[in-house]
Amino acid sequence: MSQEKFRMIRFTISLSVLGAVSLLAQMPEAEIHKRLDFIYNGQAERVRIELPSLEKQYPNDAGVQYVDAILTTDGAAAVKKFQTIVDQFPKNEWADDALYKVYQYYYSVGLYKTADQKLDQLKQQYPNSLYVVGTQVDQKPVVKEKEPAIESKKPEVAQRKPEERPKELRDTVVSAPIPIVVKFAVQAGAFSTERNAQKQVNFFSTIGKKAVITTKMSGDKMLYVVSIEGFTKEQDVRSFIAELKAKHNIESIIVAR
Repeated sequence: MSQEKFRMIRFTISLSVLGAVSLLAQMPEAEIHKRLDFIYNGQAERVRIELPSLEKQYPNDAGVQYVDAILTTDGAAAVKKFQTIVDQFPKNEWADDALYKVYQYYYSVGLYKTADQKLDQLKQQYPNSLYVVGTQVDQKPVVKEKEPAIESKKPEVAQRKPEERPKELRDTVVSAPIPIVVKFAVQAGAFSTERNAQKQVNFFSTIGKKAVITTKMSGDKMLYVVSIEGFTKEQDVRSFIAELKAKHNIESIIVAR
């Protein structure tokens, strides 16, 4: 074999190896969070300009595709991108985030049956997801009741006049079921750094809303979660979530306390 031919073969092999490495290259999770923090803090255009170079550098990265989907303003187009992440990267750390976005879309457009299916899928495939553990509120009525003071297995005793009850029960006060109103909060952001979470808290103060920061673990991720507390009516929460999206392009979720 001639030396020139050997060089050509070696060059071809090198290109193949480099191409394979490029396809396997994954953008660090911290860098994905950094871009998302930019987006949620009103710097979406900065990330949009950078996106083509990120896609070229990381052509098969679920995190980069997630950022692309977040930046997609058309809901129908965005949900297809999120669904692609779920289908192609089901074990990736961004898959549960993407599936929750799919659920949110179908719920927002009134396709409740499909939304329920996506939520069930989220619970089954990602039971430890931040969107399942401690954050998801059932769509059914959430008013609970306390048990009556006297057990229901003796209703005839509870209904008697005080003088007709057995002596040991005459002083017992029979209470009707007391409704407990479940309070709600709006989770408006989950940030990788406390500094960026504080920026969002400061933003809410400018629109007259008091937000708080709490920490949560999702797998090995430490997240700084920004929430607006104190809602007592579910409809008020959903109206506020819609307002945040329409006026400020902030995605948020409802949380039962």
